[in-house]
Amino acid sequence: MIKFKFLTGDFNWRQYGAKWVSNKLNNSEFDYWFVLELINWEDATGELNNGRKYNVSLSVVSPGEAGKKNLKSAFECCGIEEDALKINDLIKVEALHSYGVHTQIWNKNGNNAKKLLKIGKEESHRANMLFGFYLDRNVNRIGTTGWESLKGDVDSALKRCAVAGNPEQKLVAKISGYVAA
Repeated sequence: MIKFKFLTGDFNWRQYGAKWVSNKLNNSEFDYWFVLELINWEDATGELNNGRKYNVSLSVVSPGEAGKKNLKSAFECCGIEEDALKINDLIKVEALHSYGVHTQIWNKNGNNAKKLLKIGKEESHRANMLFGFYLDRNVNRIGTTGWESLKGDVDSALKRCAVAGNPEQKLVAKISGYVAA
């Protein structure tokens, strides 16, 4: 059973946003956590997003898959002392999520925060049952898979673009500094 608890944010989360984290899960290869994040568009950007007030996203974070290098970078970015690498997994999860080393697997905009959070929790159950299929999908337009994103690795998608037969993919690779081998 997946249960979420408050991770970080404001007491007035409807106004200022917050994050909730699941219990530790395992796919038989590594541990991971789901993170539900609520953003109030008016607070974050000063305006609604197409008439919608809130965004809720569901992401997967795995400190083990991210590796020590990404953890160190995330901790530096968040102002956490390096010794913290030896402590609480939830600190690692929050740092990696904030740093961007995670895989977003679902998001939705709407005006009812509680309803969006409920749908996000339901989506976490589906994602847990079909974990591999969710991470097999591309998570951006250059072809980074969920597995690569979980490791903070977008370079492999750019390298694939460099050797692709598609001219647009080769152009993306060239602009990014990758050339065919």
